[in-house]
Amino acid sequence: MIIIQIAGFLGSGKTTLMIRIGKAMSEKGKKVVIIVNEVGEVGVDGDVLAQQGLRTLEISEGCICCSLSGTLQNTLRKVKQEYSPDIILLEPTGLALPNRINSLIRTSMVEPEMTRTVALVDAFRVDDLLANTRQFFIRQVEHADVLALNKVDVIGEDRLLDIERTLEEVLPDAKAVRISAKTGEGVEALVRLLNI
Repeated sequence: MIIIQIAGFLGSGKTTLMIRIGKAMSEKGKKVVIIVNEVGEVGVDGDVLAQQGLRTLEISEGCICCSLSGTLQNTLRKVKQEYSPDIILLEPTGLALPNRINSLIRTSMVEPEMTRTVALVDAFRVDDLLANTRQFFIRQVEHADVLALNKVDVIGEDRLLDIERTLEEVLPDAKAVRISAKTGEGVEALVRLLNI
């Protein structure tokens, strides 16, 4: 079983990317389960994923890396026992810290053969995020296995190069890939980088 965490701020395209990856893996014969951490009473992301025919479990009313850490661990054990998936795609809230979630996965007793973290970066908002929430932004992306620069289908090449240079200064060792979760551009390259 492989666990892939798709981290990123609200509006970065996590749900759209999970639909793309989930469908691609299902088409390759992989059994995929998606766990979505919803904050609030309305499970918008979970509903969108279910409409796409993907098996989805929701954890709501808090953050899985904080108040619901035990719930995440119990959910992972239940998913492994009841569904025996090849791949679990995990979408935390936009304020979660991926490193903390990876720690919870390690102590959940599900013993995945591999865990991967994708930090999804919204190309439209990266300057704003670095200007206003720099330390939190860095903490959210610094331990990712792959940095996915999203929404490249609507940003010019010169601007993308500027963003990539900025991200390279902040995270010099990050493996980066350009994607458009909306159009699917670059998603195959992302999957290759994840080695799934």
